[in-house]
Amino acid sequence: MKQVLILVAVMVMIFSVGCDQSNKIVTDMELGRDYLNGSGSLNDAVRHLKKAKDTEQNPTEARVLLAVAYFYGLSTGDAIALGKATEYKRDGQALASSLGDAELQAILDLLTERHRYHKGAMDAIVAAGGNAVPVLVSAFATSLYTKIQGEVEEMLLRLGQKDIIPIVDELENSSLTEARKIKLVRVIGKINNLSSKQKLVDFRQSASGALQMEIDATLYQLGEKEYRSGLIAGLSDSDLEKRRVAARAMSLIEKSPTDDILKTMKDDDIQVRLHSVNALALHPAKTALDPVLNLLVSDPDVGVKQAATVAAIKHIEKGYGKGLAKRLVNMVKELENPDDRLRIIKLIRTDRIRNQIKVNKFENLEYQIYEYMESKEQNEMVKRELNFLLNDLDGVE
Repeated sequence: MKQVLILVAVMVMIFSVGCDQSNKIVTDMELGRDYLNGSGSLNDAVRHLKKAKDTEQNPTEARVLLAVAYFYGLSTGDAIALGKATEYKRDGQALASSLGDAELQAILDLLTERHRYHKGAMDAIVAAGGNAVPVLVSAFATSLYTKIQGEVEEMLLRLGQKDIIPIVDELENSSLTEARKIKLVRVIGKINNLSSKQKLVDFRQSASGALQMEIDATLYQLGEKEYRSGLIAGLSDSDLEKRRVAARAMSLIEKSPTDDILKTMKDDDIQVRLHSVNALALHPAKTALDPVLNLLVSDPDVGVKQAATVAAIKHIEKGYGKGLAKRLVNMVKELENPDDRLRIIKLIRTDRIRNQIKVNKFENLEYQIYEYMESKEQNEMVKRELNFLLNDLDGVE
């Protein structure tokens, strides 16, 4: 009898749990979130999120996800397929314009999670207009959003095309470090909106050091060419941050000051050398090829070597590598570092150098490459690239 009573009690408990589960209410908020995340249709997601926005005690999440859902539908074309493009655009814009800082911050947080509606979330923030600028700028000032810095910059660029002033005004934000302000000025330069010019001139008066030089670089981009000489002088400044800004600015300078840039090839700072060699890649000059080749094989930093490889190719393509083939082939045979040999082979595989090898029958450089590959090269990757080079040469008439 006791066993029967225990069995009955267990069955009652199971039945009670089952009833609790079956009676559990799934809210519109939960359904809308699940559908938006991929478990249902966009139309259902919007329908439930609209209800949740009006019924939830705290509608923040519903408002955020509904705004994202509208712009997700517009970005994918689903809104058109549903025949609701006009509705989504109208209601999405109205909702995005009303989002507060906390809600915009919540969308930023969603971007760090890489959902399927990533672009829709970005579009929702941009649709918020100037209201989104302080939130985006604050994202520059924290490591929490490091992995979406590209997206943050893209959204600021899009907003700045419409209205640059709210972004420039953020330079007065006392919570931003000088490094963050430099980064923001660089974004303003990329936007390239002339409306920012006067405010930058005004702000420059209270700025100093690297920040002032970054403003000078941006003003130069905006047509104020009188800042050119100051930027060039910055290459040799004792302040490291100013040298970095100046070296980066050399990519912008018209009639590139090649001699001044070449002096930075021996700078102790990797960033200065890297920015300078990138500028040389954009503005090739006959006198720069030898220093670039030297940097390619001697710089202690791999990134600088890679940039020098790109710069050397640009110089060769420009026609500054006349008679260079023999020298490059000898470098392959003499360099100890296999990675350096691979970089030189990249130069040899350019059309101009391959043509030099084929034309220069007297030196028989093609055979020298073959002989070296067969008898002396020990690195399998270098051997493979040399074999590709020889195949390339077979195809040169």
